[in-house]
Amino acid sequence: MSVDFSLTGKVAIVTGGSKGIGRAIALTFAEYGADVTIVARGQESLDSTKAEIEALGRRCHAISANMAKDEEWTRIAEETIELFGGVDILVNGAAASAGFGSLEQTDSKRWDLVMKVNVKAPMMLSAACLPSMRARGGGSVINISSTDGLRPSVGLGAYPVSKAALISMTQLCAKEWAADAIRANCIAPGLVRTEMAGPLVDHFVSIDKIPNALNRVGEPDDIAGIALFLASNAGIYATGQTFTIDGGEVMLAPGDMD
Repeated sequence: MSVDFSLTGKVAIVTGGSKGIGRAIALTFAEYGADVTIVARGQESLDSTKAEIEALGRRCHAISANMAKDEEWTRIAEETIELFGGVDILVNGAAASAGFGSLEQTDSKRWDLVMKVNVKAPMMLSAACLPSMRARGGGSVINISSTDGLRPSVGLGAYPVSKAALISMTQLCAKEWAADAIRANCIAPGLVRTEMAGPLVDHFVSIDKIPNALNRVGEPDDIAGIALFLASNAGIYATGQTFTIDGGEVMLAPGDMD
């Protein structure tokens, strides 16, 4: 009996797929046989990641899109289906930050942006992909949340709230889509070296106090393996779950963020 991690013949969409965690996931999917649509705003990083995927012998479609714009969600699904014939895997990795500050300091405009990109966009893009997944006999939706969706950190504004909402939404989607063999799961990374988390990473490195048992900052590749598990038949019985990948996070002492 073998565990099947192969994605041969599968088509994946990865938003936020040109950098950081999204890039690592897109490359891993390609290594295991999937054709991949990557979505991000920056054309230069999209082109670079596309070239890396194609060098692995897989097809790649790069879409420059702003996930805060409603019309982009259906465009991403439609272009992928037209080019590759369908979609089997969706990774909702694009996210917006609320910046630093208290929840009450988050102004209405920023609140709306964070909720739209981090919660509404994943739901609407998933909905746009569902008909194709159903027609192909099932699929996997993987939402990138955060440990802040489970244990909110003070000072990140609306970001932890949006990531908690994403976890709840995923649990409900898993129940609603189960009859169609479409699985929905979350990955909740801890401190990972990405562009968005750069200031936090720099802070903890500067004070030589990494807040996890492994005593190191996570790297994007550390998250790609669990995404492959959830995308492939290896994770066929997992749905509605949140997989925390944080190096064994430890509680911060008062003043550690000062």
